[in-house]
Amino acid sequence: MFSYDGMRQNTLADDEFEVLQQVVLDSSGIVLAESSRRSLLDYISLRMYQLHFGSFDVYKAYLEQDSTELLRLINAATLSYTTFCHDKQHFRFITNTLLPELARKPEQELRFWSVGCSTGEEAYSLAMVALETVAGRSEWDVAVMATDYDSDMLSHAMKGVYPLVQVRHLPARHLLRWFRSLRIGTEEYVQISPSLQQAVAFRRLDLLSDWATPEPQDAVFCRDTLTYLEIPKRAYLIDRLADSLCPGGYLFAGKSDRVEAYSDRFEALGDAIYRRCD
Repeated sequence: MFSYDGMRQNTLADDEFEVLQQVVLDSSGIVLAESSRRSLLDYISLRMYQLHFGSFDVYKAYLEQDSTELLRLINAATLSYTTFCHDKQHFRFITNTLLPELARKPEQELRFWSVGCSTGEEAYSLAMVALETVAGRSEWDVAVMATDYDSDMLSHAMKGVYPLVQVRHLPARHLLRWFRSLRIGTEEYVQISPSLQQAVAFRRLDLLSDWATPEPQDAVFCRDTLTYLEIPKRAYLIDRLADSLCPGGYLFAGKSDRVEAYSDRFEALGDAIYRRCD
């Protein structure tokens, strides 16, 4: 049984974890996997210390009464690692195949959507490689829509400030063109350039609500979201994502998402890359 007496706890009992799984599922449709247990334990330990709660039952009662606390718990359990140009296979396909193909469009516009954008690294990466593809062609319009359920993550993303270590792996040409050096105290950071920030629009979105994209997207990036949803909601979201794409548009999913198991509207291209085929 979980209790807090001033020392950090090392376990979250099975029945307590199951309670949290059910609360999160009922409120958001998100299925918490066993792999999220450690993140939950870390978060609850901290919150029980901050709130001076002595038992899991007290925290559970508080969780059921406070929707903000529930959102924070969900964010802690589902937070994924993200960095610039993180998935090398996806960004290699984007650079070598997707963008050259889209650059031949007569509409002279590129429209991407980063779903579950977290702190913004993926969205800025997409804008960066897209803008470089159409460099020198001022008539082209590049727009990346970036959405997330977590307002705190979006606030971080809109500031566009990141530790220097997160961009050290990028080519020098990217660093010189799209980032500005910044020092906060004794720590080194980078600031996204204004021209890159202008290409990305962040907004809060509950994917299970009634939503519509403002215009069809050339590509949708949903790499860390589907796996957290129960199967019926997963199939529903994949269908909605297909609706948001242009005919022949691309969906970039997570490696374990198996989009083809839930929809026949996509052709699997390998490496969790799909193309709308209806």
